[in-house]
Amino acid sequence: MVVDDPNLELVNDDHLLRLNVRPKFFKYLRQLWGRRYFIAAEANGKSFDSQRDMFLGRAWVILSPLLDAALYGVLFGLLLRTSRGIENFIGYLIIGIIFFGYMQMGLIGGTTLIKSSQNMIAAFTFPRAALVFSQTVRNFIAGLAPALVAIVGALAFQWGNPPTWRIFLIIPLYILIHVFATGTMFIVARLCAFVPDLRTLVRVAGRAWFFTSGVFFSIERYATVPIIQEIMVANPAYQFLQAVRGVVMYADVPGLQTWVYLTAWAFGTFGVGLIFFWRAEERYGTLH
Repeated sequence: MVVDDPNLELVNDDHLLRLNVRPKFFKYLRQLWGRRYFIAAEANGKSFDSQRDMFLGRAWVILSPLLDAALYGVLFGLLLRTSRGIENFIGYLIIGIIFFGYMQMGLIGGTTLIKSSQNMIAAFTFPRAALVFSQTVRNFIAGLAPALVAIVGALAFQWGNPPTWRIFLIIPLYILIHVFATGTMFIVARLCAFVPDLRTLVRVAGRAWFFTSGVFFSIERYATVPIIQEIMVANPAYQFLQAVRGVVMYADVPGLQTWVYLTAWAFGTFGVGLIFFWRAEERYGTLH
């Protein structure tokens, strides 16, 4: 039937695209690359947002992990004697607290990432993985000062062992830790976006992860409990911390097997996490 209406205008909709459609994976990667300047600018602008309304401002980026280290040092080092057998326990603890914090930020940071970004998701069309990358870049920038404090603090308590060139190996380790944390954030962000109850379980899992990563005790302490040693050795967080302590405190170069292990965990988790997150791309815009 033909409608003869002078106010009616026909439009060719052949070139219209549906919103909230998941693109093919490599096209998705190209879209992310196209948003790289936005990701960097947004991350740089929000790197220290949480401290802006405080009197000490950005000083809390350094003070907070130091206070955590002092608390755990008194609780575990003095009261529970986990410092026994560890040379330079203060340095060991500071590195453990600060560098484990980067991995924990990836885990915990993903729990509310999608929910807190719903206004942006509803208003704009963009690859949602950009939210994770922005948060990662933000954590990377904000973590530089605490990392430097951890290194200087650890070296300050061992004057007899000056730093060597091996300390510069902290740079690739720092990058690998954040690559690994990005992968965990991808996984947690998708899971918690659709099952909010998992947020509590993730936080509990994060605390359990903290206590099984050798943050404030040495694996040798449990030489008579093989199951605990096996759990810790298989734990990538423990391996990352040991590698960082090795290059900073003991001038050790991680062996090839360690580098392969850490690289595989970092990029393996990143790749699996990104694909897992991408597969739900079209569903993030339907959440309320």
